[in-house]
Amino acid sequence: MHAELRGAPETAASRWLLMMLALILLGVMHIVLPSTGGSGADLPEPLLVWCVLLVAMVGCAWFLRHQRLRSSPFLRGMALAALLLTLPLLWSPSVDWRLDAFPRLAGLWAGVAFYYLLLNCRLTPRQQQTVLWLIVAATLIQAVYALVGIGHPAWLPLPAQAAQRQSGQFAIGVFLQRNVTGSFLATGAAVLLWLTADGRFTCRSVTRERYRQWASALGLGLLYATLTLLKSRTGWLGGIVCWLMMVTIFLFLAVTPLRRARARWRVVLAPVAGVLLGLALLSVSLLNALHEHDGSNLERVFILQQTWNMILQHPIVGWGYGGYAWSFAHFVADSIPPLSRRVPGLTYPHNDLLFWWVEGGAVALLGLLVLGVSGFWLLLRRPGVRQLALLACLMPILLHTQLEYPLYQSPVHWLFVLILVNLADRCPSGEQTPLPAFTAPSTRPVPCALMILACYGALLTGCAFWQGHYLTAFQQSPQRFASRVLRLHDIGIGSERLRKDRALSYIIRYQSSANVEDLEAFNQIGRRWIAVWNDADMYNNLINVERYLGQQKNARALREEARRLYPEDRRFSS
Repeated sequence: MHAELRGAPETAASRWLLMMLALILLGVMHIVLPSTGGSGADLPEPLLVWCVLLVAMVGCAWFLRHQRLRSSPFLRGMALAALLLTLPLLWSPSVDWRLDAFPRLAGLWAGVAFYYLLLNCRLTPRQQQTVLWLIVAATLIQAVYALVGIGHPAWLPLPAQAAQRQSGQFAIGVFLQRNVTGSFLATGAAVLLWLTADGRFTCRSVTRERYRQWASALGLGLLYATLTLLKSRTGWLGGIVCWLMMVTIFLFLAVTPLRRARARWRVVLAPVAGVLLGLALLSVSLLNALHEHDGSNLERVFILQQTWNMILQHPIVGWGYGGYAWSFAHFVADSIPPLSRRVPGLTYPHNDLLFWWVEGGAVALLGLLVLGVSGFWLLLRRPGVRQLALLACLMPILLHTQLEYPLYQSPVHWLFVLILVNLADRCPSGEQTPLPAFTAPSTRPVPCALMILACYGALLTGCAFWQGHYLTAFQQSPQRFASRVLRLHDIGIGSERLRKDRALSYIIRYQSSANVEDLEAFNQIGRRWIAVWNDADMYNNLINVERYLGQQKNARALREEARRLYPEDRRFSS
């Protein structure tokens, strides 16, 4: 490799971090486990990735325990943004709503802590390049996985086959969602475009460099062909934007030595060849693939309109963290004049900016602005080739956050963002930027505190992973595992699923015990559940239990509420 890659010495912390990133990106994130569908904490795979990532943080903090930890302007801006984004939790009107928002905020602060440790691990230039190749390798593995899922689903592992049967054609890749897979592949394609075009990544050996270039071209073709076959507009948008940015950077802005001209033309032609191959293999025409999304287009416009109307009603304080699902459903149901469209199962407005704003109000919006300004100041303060290339690598995920919620569904997407931003927060030599930096007053307390918090987070995530195993078993065999579910404790991760299954467990236990207290316990948990989330079956069960207990007034009130939320459900119209 380039001579500059032989510079700074490796540290124990950087070697540990690199090993754990390799474990996550080449192994853990590709494991498919039995589940009953869902997203985020409802799936075992994200919990497993979080658990390993927190263990990695424990190791980093341990190796850094004797060092003076340093900060950077971006890290301070990120911490201030996280603080502002957390403040609205104080005035969220419901304890259960705050509990529902806990995993999101915990993931945010875990990201701040990981970035702090990543900044102080001081990856050498060679290690930084290795991390970039790990990202590419992870996306290539997922590209092959997605192609198998599209063309030969019978070759997938049995848990993946079951998930794909349950979720249909959209459950592509280990993320079980084609748009999340699409933005993941587009990010890997952007990184590979950078590695292919930038002369700083060339091999010293001419032969090895030739092999590397052709392998990169094949990888780009594979990634763009897979993106085309996914029929994910999010993936298409991310792939096109990052390709256009990279072509502009390396063909028009960067100085192009003659010996690199061929490599840079591969950046132009390999993705085009991949797209053409994907179009040739598509089962439908490109126009028909676009028309498949017409229904979701109208629904998204409706969701964005109503979310904006909610913001206009409470622009300063917001509606309360953790309450979007309940608030949106009731806002639409209570609209005057009544709206014909309903989206009662919605949990997210398909736009991260609006999501934080509608729940957290002006303070949360200010936090997002601080984070955005800090990031763009870091990347565009001195917009060299490296900074612009990293911005192009970030674009697929940044665009996806304005269309869906990839950072909540996939911790690997959040990890990618932190790694890529961190690479911009350093000099090209790999050392930290010589900007004014805060120095911790002691060498021990900060890393020790981070180590303790990461241990606690790993324990919580491990417990949630273990509980998820029993919840999956319960949903597959309710009679056998109902008593086990009743002994589980709510730890704040996966609360929606746990509380719902605990409520149903009381009904199952009543069927064998005939103890009215079980029905009353179901009533109590079920009412708390519908005060946060929405589900027609839960309303129907509560109505039937209230009637059985002789509480006709309560049953009528619940039926009236359910009728407004689900006007097309015949169970509530009689």
